[in-house]
Amino acid sequence: MATIRIPEDRWAEVWFALVASGPVSRLSQEPVYVVSDQQVKMLRRRKLPFEVIPDSDGAWKEKDKRG
Repeated sequence: MATIRIPEDRWAEVWFALVASGPVSRLSQEPVYVVSDQQVKMLRRRKLPFEVIPDSDGAWKEKDKRG
């Protein structure tokens, strides 16, 4: 699982791609969600913008801000 932030200006496009591909959990009032590793790969394949948020243990260190 990964925690991601969706940019507000492209939120709808990314959101619909995510919910079409599997379950999504929202973590806060901000556009921050828990998604599967497969969903992260799908977003990258489609070149949709998002940022991977590191876990408290620093598991995900990279940020992916494609747009």
